Formats: sequence, C-alpha cells, structure tokens
Amino acid sequence: MGEPRYLQAECAFRPGAHTVRVSLTRSALRVEVEAHGTADLWRGEFDATFIEDLTRKTGNFKQFGIFCSMLESALTQSSESVSLELLTYSDLETLHSRKVGTSTRPAPSASSPLNTKRYLILVYSVEFDRIHYPLPLPYAGRPDLVALVRELQEQLAQLRAQHLEETQRLRDALWKALEEKRAAEARHQREHRQLAAQLAQAKASEQRLQLRVKNLTAELTSCRRGRQQSASPAPRPQERRSASLESQRSSRGRPSVRSVSPAGSRPPRFDPTAFVRARQRRQKEAELRK
Repeated sequence: MGEPRYLQAECAFRPGAHTVRVSLTRSALRVEVEAHGTADLWRGEFDATFIEDLTRKTGNFKQFGIFCSMLESALTQSSESVSLELLTYSDLETLHSRKVGTSTRPAPSASSPLNTKRYLILVYSVEFDRIHYPLPLPYAGRPDLVALVRELQEQLAQLRAQHLEETQRLRDALWKALEEKRAAEARHQREHRQLAAQLAQAKASEQRLQLRVKNLTAELTSCRRGRQQSASPAPRPQERRSASLESQRSSRGRPSVRSVSPAGSRPPRFDPTAFVRARQRRQKEAELRK
C-alpha cells in the first residue's frame, strides 16, 4: 500500500443508513462514518501500532496489513467471515458484559464524551466464535461543505492521476505489442521471400538438368544411329581366298581371258571422317556412362 487507497460503502446499521469512508496507507488507517439522516460525522485515525495492540487485546492478533485487508473485505462484502457494526458506548458495554458474563456498567452521564462516540466494530466470524475489533470514532460534528468539497476534489484529482497513469501504462503495453507484431510480420515476409527465391532457384536448376538430360539423350541416340550407318560389312580374308580359288577353277575350263579384279576384292580405303566420328562417338558414350 504505497499510495493512499480510498474506499467507500453504504452500510445499513441499526440507527439507519450510513456512509463509511476508509483511507488506507502503509502504516495508517483513517475511518469516517456519516449518518444520512443528520449528516453527523464520526472520524478516527489509527496507526499500525494501535491496530496491532487492539487485535492483541482481543486474543486474536492480526498484523496491520491483514487487518486492513479484512476491513476492505467487510466494506466490499467479498467475504462472509467479516462484517461491520456501528455501536454506541452503551451498546459496546452491553456486548462486553454478555461476553464475560458480568452485569452491565452504569451508563455515562449525558455530558460525557462517551455518549457522542461511535464504535465501528469489525466482526470476524470463525468456527464457534466471533471476534470483535472496535474502532473508536470521536464525534466530528457536521461536515464543513467547503472542506468537504475540497477533500472530494483532492480525491478526484488523485483518482484522475491514477487513471491517467494506468491509461498510459496500457497504451505503452499496446504500442509494444504492436511493434512486436510488426517486427514478427516483417521477419515472416523476409523468410517468405527467401524461401520463394530458393524455390525459384531450385526450379531453374531442375529445368536446366532436364534440358541437359534431353540433349544428352538426343546426342546418344544420334551417335547410335551414326554408328549403325557407318559400320558396313567388309569381306573377310577367308571369303576373299574362297572367291579367288573359285575363279581359278572356272578359268581352267574356259579360254584364257584376262579379267580385271573386281573392286570388292581390294581392301577398303581408309576413311578419316568416319574415324573422327567414331572417336567422338566413343568419347560421348564414355561421358554418358560416367
């Protein structure tokens, strides 16, 4: 509880409707009760030492922060274990007498300040027991409208400052979230462009490989056709000798006529072009096998 906290609640006590206002700090507690019908005020300020001594006397000690949290829960009605009551001094004496089992003390005189006091009771209900923490509130008269307006204006200014601070904090958080989102989107776009470029390179490489395979296949087919066309059957030496003997046999029974040796009997001429093509074909086949 660094900054003061202000709480207000409408409570229906036995004398009638009242407004309870509480101001909490790290080490102090300020309580104010206002009666709706008469505008009478009761106000009390308590430090942490007083509150802890008060709880210690009841036999159920509470630290100052715990006591303030219990009071806040009673005002907001967020817990069934705590509640509030507003008693006079006589009511408090009657309650005390019932608890200890003694007779009620005589009521104070009409002029006694005790008659004008009120006690805001924080009731803590536990199993089989109820603990009462009384906060004495001296009578503060009726409110000064000028002072009340000034106090309300101060409280309003503090609330506005807190609201502006909270609004600025939310704006900063929103701006940070937007910046992170933009950075993430930019990073995703860069990654998408990189992946698209890599995909385009892969497609281009695939197309080049397919074209090379197609060209190599065409060259291989062309080489095979050229090899089949250039490979002409040449007469073997044994066949040439058989043809020469047959010619000699036939010439014995016929007149001796000088015949010209057929062109096919001569060995084939060396073809340099066919030799170069055959060598290129062998090189291409070796490249394809690799």
